[in-house]
Amino acid sequence: MTIRPDDAFGHEGLNAHVDADALLDDIALDAEEIAWRKEFIQFDEEDERRLSDLESLFRDRQNEIADRFYENLTSYDGSLEIMGRSPKGIEALKQTQRAYLVSLATGAYGEEYFRNRARIGKLHELMNMPMKYYVGQYGVYYDLILSEIDERVQRQTVDAIEAWADEELGSKESTSGFVDRFLGGGAGGDEADGLDETLEETVRESIHDGMADILAVLRIVNLDLQVATDTYFESYSRELDQAVERRNALATSVQRDVYAPIEELDDASSSVARSAQTINDLAASQADDMDTIADEVESLSANVQEIAATAESVDQVSTDAESLADSGVEQANAALEELEAVQSVAAELTETVSRLEERTAAIDEVIDRVDKLTERTKVLGTNASVEAKRGENAQGTLEVIASEVQSFAGQTQTDLEAVEREVEEIKAVATETVDRVEETTDRLATGVDRVDDAVLDFEAIHDATEHTSEGIDDVATAAADQASSAEAIYRTIQQSAQKADRVSGETESVAAATEEQTVKLSEIARSVGTLTSIDDVERRPVYER
Repeated sequence: MTIRPDDAFGHEGLNAHVDADALLDDIALDAEEIAWRKEFIQFDEEDERRLSDLESLFRDRQNEIADRFYENLTSYDGSLEIMGRSPKGIEALKQTQRAYLVSLATGAYGEEYFRNRARIGKLHELMNMPMKYYVGQYGVYYDLILSEIDERVQRQTVDAIEAWADEELGSKESTSGFVDRFLGGGAGGDEADGLDETLEETVRESIHDGMADILAVLRIVNLDLQVATDTYFESYSRELDQAVERRNALATSVQRDVYAPIEELDDASSSVARSAQTINDLAASQADDMDTIADEVESLSANVQEIAATAESVDQVSTDAESLADSGVEQANAALEELEAVQSVAAELTETVSRLEERTAAIDEVIDRVDKLTERTKVLGTNASVEAKRGENAQGTLEVIASEVQSFAGQTQTDLEAVEREVEEIKAVATETVDRVEETTDRLATGVDRVDDAVLDFEAIHDATEHTSEGIDDVATAAADQASSAEAIYRTIQQSAQKADRVSGETESVAAATEEQTVKLSEIARSVGTLTSIDDVERRPVYER
């Protein structure tokens, strides 16, 4: 019993899920579109005729081609898995394949033909057959079908040559004449220069006829492929459109849900931006304050170094002054000792001078007495002279005068001896006084030297004190600068602390706004997360192995 292709492509199994008419509408494949596609690949009535001539060949070879086709498919795990999705078994699939092969050469290539082709493509798509398998299996077809056509062309060419030979032998020419004509030789015995023109034409026509059959098969298979791929892409497009619609609907819903949080988030973001700008300004100002502090600290450091250097110098000067003061004290003490000794000697000299005054007074008294005696002696001398001139009474008077003179002489001798003793005493006192004076002079010289040394030390102490005073003035000036720098640093740090308080406040504001943003973002995330709740458009395993 012969099975018609349409019967083999019946509505059993997955066919119940395919509406072929609706499928043609979906892929916009109507009579006008079919005609355009045929014209585009130059499929015409001649191709239809040639395919019709191949029907017997396909029908005769359908079993072998179907067996070889599925032998190739079952040698790959991927294709075996796909065939396992079909409700048909291998034998049923082979029967379908045989019917499809024969349908290529039915000669009717209208809407019904392409309706079946669209349905076949849809069935493969429903089984999730990757397009590489579907399109790739046509390469197997080319090998199987074209090898049969190749054999047919060879047979046709041989038959054409045999027919040509029979026709030529029927003209009752001699065998040698036939060979000459086969090789293209002339009747005049010229050497052969190729095949006979009629034979060559016969061979060429036969090969051309075979190639035209091949082109007819390639064109109809190309049309089949176009329709099948249309069904694949139509399915993808439809599922994509549905997914896009679901996405759009969900996006609209999400947009409604996130609109308010986004507005609030925008407000919070603006607040955060303002706070961030304030923080940035404060940070910049703090940076300027830090530069000011750095300058003041540098100045403070310079003042400290200057104070340290001056203090070191003052310390050295103070040490020198202390040493000079110690030396001056020693010199002063020594001078004081010398002065005390001089004072003692001066007291002794005072006593000696008093003694000299007493001795001088005693001498003065003796001298007075001597002066008086001298006066009396002069008077006596005068009297004696007068008495001597008087003569007679002069003896007695002279004796009296002599007695007086002797008495004066004795008294004078006594006084002179007293004077001598006083003089000797005065000499002794004078000698002692001279020694004391010399000793006092030496002590005074030593005291003067000690005083000079003390003066030099005190002058050095004065200079050191002046230098120390200047150093102390420098220290005071540097300390004032240091105090000024420290005060400036304190003011700047106080300002920076106030700015830090503002930064802290702004940071708290940012933290609060950020927390609010986090809440809103969580709401948005939940809403946007629903976008992923829709199943993604299923990618057909176009490249699946």
